[in-house]
Amino acid sequence: MSRGIAHPLRSVSVFGAVIALLLAAMLAAMLWSDHANRMQAAQRQSMALAAGSDRLLRAELSTMERALRGAARDGREYFRQTPEQAPALLAASIHGMLERNPDLATIALVDNAGNPLSGGRGDPTLPQWILPQNRVMDGDLYVGGLEATAEGGRVLLAAVPMQPDQWLLARIRLAVFQRVVSGLDTGRLGVVSIGSRDGHLLAHSLDPAAVERPLPRPLRLPPASEQTLALGVADSPMDGVRRIVALSVPRDYPLFLFAALSYDEVMAPWRTYLYVAIGLFLLYLAGFAYLFHSVRGNARRQARLTDELRAGAAELALAHKVGKVGTWSIEGDGAWVHWSDITRQMFGLELRGASLEAFLGQVCDEDRELLREELARAWNGEEALDMTYRFVLPDGGLRWLSVRGERVDSQRGRRLAGAVVDVSEHLRNQERAQEAERQFRLLFDRNPAPFWIFDVDTLQFLEVNRAAMEQYGYSREEFLAMTILDIRPEEEWSEVKQARDDALDGHGRALAPRVRMHRRKDGSTFEVVGHMAQLEFDGRAACLTLAEDVSQRLAYERDLAYRASHDPDTGLLTVRALAEQLDADGGGYTILHIQLRGLRLVTDTLGREAGEDVLQAMVGRLGALGARHGLTAWQPAEDFVVAVTAGHDPQAALEALLEAASEPVRGRDSFHQLEPRIGVASCPDDGERADQVLGRAAQAAHAAREQGVVVSRFDCRMAARHAERLQLAGRIRRAIDRDEFELHFQPIRHAADGTPAVLEALLRWPQPDGGFIPPSDFIQLCEDTGLIIVLGRWVIQAAARAQRELAAHGWAGLPIAVNVSAVQLFNSDLLGEFVAATEANGLAPGALQMELTESCLMHNPAQAMQVLKSLNARGIAVSLDDFGTGFSSMSYLQHLPLDSLKIDRCFVTDVERNPRNAAICRALLSLGHSMGLVVIAEGVENQAQLDWLVAHGCDQVQGYLLGQPMPLAEVIALLALSCDGA
Repeated sequence: MSRGIAHPLRSVSVFGAVIALLLAAMLAAMLWSDHANRMQAAQRQSMALAAGSDRLLRAELSTMERALRGAARDGREYFRQTPEQAPALLAASIHGMLERNPDLATIALVDNAGNPLSGGRGDPTLPQWILPQNRVMDGDLYVGGLEATAEGGRVLLAAVPMQPDQWLLARIRLAVFQRVVSGLDTGRLGVVSIGSRDGHLLAHSLDPAAVERPLPRPLRLPPASEQTLALGVADSPMDGVRRIVALSVPRDYPLFLFAALSYDEVMAPWRTYLYVAIGLFLLYLAGFAYLFHSVRGNARRQARLTDELRAGAAELALAHKVGKVGTWSIEGDGAWVHWSDITRQMFGLELRGASLEAFLGQVCDEDRELLREELARAWNGEEALDMTYRFVLPDGGLRWLSVRGERVDSQRGRRLAGAVVDVSEHLRNQERAQEAERQFRLLFDRNPAPFWIFDVDTLQFLEVNRAAMEQYGYSREEFLAMTILDIRPEEEWSEVKQARDDALDGHGRALAPRVRMHRRKDGSTFEVVGHMAQLEFDGRAACLTLAEDVSQRLAYERDLAYRASHDPDTGLLTVRALAEQLDADGGGYTILHIQLRGLRLVTDTLGREAGEDVLQAMVGRLGALGARHGLTAWQPAEDFVVAVTAGHDPQAALEALLEAASEPVRGRDSFHQLEPRIGVASCPDDGERADQVLGRAAQAAHAAREQGVVVSRFDCRMAARHAERLQLAGRIRRAIDRDEFELHFQPIRHAADGTPAVLEALLRWPQPDGGFIPPSDFIQLCEDTGLIIVLGRWVIQAAARAQRELAAHGWAGLPIAVNVSAVQLFNSDLLGEFVAATEANGLAPGALQMELTESCLMHNPAQAMQVLKSLNARGIAVSLDDFGTGFSSMSYLQHLPLDSLKIDRCFVTDVERNPRNAAICRALLSLGHSMGLVVIAEGVENQAQLDWLVAHGCDQVQGYLLGQPMPLAEVIALLALSCDGA
């Protein structure tokens, strides 16, 4: 017996060792691959950080170079035009630049040796670093070393040439470099730093104070290259931490960027993976040891069983005889079948044996080949014989026989022996039971809807179908051990018992279906409509239940109801749903209508994602405020509505709203200050219905915007003013239809000689009493109602007709400028209207010009650029009006196809004696000329202003000193008079 046990144990040992080696090799390969992948990913990330920081640094250096180069250009102009005043003018220009650019500590004019020429501090080391290798991006900016400040900090020296033997020496604060490396995703111990090639550290993301200390370890820089270098794992020169390093040493500026991710942080997940792999391998070894022990025990038990079987063979033969179980055997070559006397008597056989083929000839045709195959497999020792087949008796009867047998090897040779039992009656009974079972399963178990039967008295499950098991996650055995209470929440058990009582009193009636909450095995709940009917099952009062899952349908209905009452973008109530809820609740309440000016401008200027971030931030603030004081709704565009319901203090809610709306909103990369305008109305003081109160709160908000206040409460005078605006809008529409408007024209003259350059068309609305309604009283109303599009089209056509009349009097070369609003620019075919008016009146290209304000452009800079480019392509000149009073983005302004810009009259006033206005005008003149634009000054009302503008190079002027707005006939007469005088 020991030899029989040793062979399988040896096989198991060899197999287990092979599997252990394979598992170890696979885990090692996976660990090596994961380690390499993490290193590669970290190296790519550090290179991306270095490359991104390089782009940001280039942008900062370019900005600094443009600022200093602009100052140098102004200085050259001052020394060229007014040498005696040049130092003072340059000092004023530098002072203004330092105020606008906090990143510049000082700017001084020095000679080639670094000596100061007009105040300030020089730098004696200047000749040592104004070398070609220190030029930034082949531009005019040269970068030097670090210099300590009196405050204990450090600045970076930089210089740009102004003119021969003169340089502008700037000291740049290191905060500009610290911004480049701040806020980057480097992990807890990752670092990005900037340094100069002479070893000075300019910025450090992990330790900003490091710029004040020398590097404890020297950093050897490779030669400059256009590519970012991957240095692999190295110790950082600042703190010695092992990091995965990337280094950028650009050719075109004398700085370097060092970006590195912590090796320990990158590899922390890999180490966890390593420990898990070791644990898996140890777990396998433990499992294999347990398996080996089990196999050895099983082999010993199998040997004992074999001995017991041999000892009980005789007892088995005796049992067959007593139990009238027939036996049979096949011996020798397997061609003959032998059976016992009991077998022969049971089946009416004449002989004690027969050939195998003769025996198979009495087997039913459908079972013969299968029995032959089973006998062959059993004879070959492949498996034991266990089969039921049909046997034809000598008298023609058909019997079902169950035969079992297995091969036994002995000294006499191979032998197949077994027993046979007549199971005909058993199979007939089983067939009847199976048919009944089949019919039941067809009606119950196979039904796709969840069904079960439960005892009405005990609530115990008696039967359950497959659909219910799949729906609830329990097996049939688990179900049958449970009650109805186990699939219902505990708080609904009383309802279950009441339903049981209803079923007992129902006398067989089907109970009305109701929606109930059920619970699955995993704890999740869902909504069910239970259809129940009373019945008798196995002699017990029971209830048949169909559980219809209606969760999705009810969720869909609730979702539809939610979508009908909530805004999809914000999740807040719609104004209509808010009104319905307020009317349904009844009682008094106060409405706070909030207009947030600037919200749409964020989207138009910075993009949809930035606008969405700001909107969601305000939704979070105002939604929480509404939850504390009542309800919050959203009116798409820029308006929120907070309803302060009964029981809450409206004044406290208003103060909280003012605080929330006035606090700057943080976007992705910047903060945004929105301008709130709040209208207040209450029920029942300002209306009985919610829609009335909401409308009057909105009127109050509009009034707050018009009056320039933050909060406005509704009163009856607002309604009257609103009615007046509506009446005025109707009068404007009739005036357009009746051609009541007219144009007056104000000349714009060349500053040098006073000759006319352009006529600006100004809209006038004459009244029957001989007066005029000022444009300020109706233009804004036209923009609010959309009438400005129709009115603007009339102005363009009238200006074209006026230009045609000018041409008839010999002034074909004098263009007319038309003012255009933001509504026209973004909501009409402006190009088509100008082209149509020009062609209809036979005008030459450039006969009509366009004026628009810079605030108008910034509503949607991208769309404005497209419209202006199309106008420019058709020869229509564009002038930027009121320049300097808006919020222009220079990044857009420098690309707009403009022809001229107009300095607002507020800067021209007192320009000859107000230094601040004079400085602004000089700056605007310099900016316009640097962009190649014609600069026009508005509001020139006295000779001193005109003389100052002429002296400072203003191109064109406009104002009452040079001509007031007048009808076209008077303009033509004035032009003729000026021509005769010339």
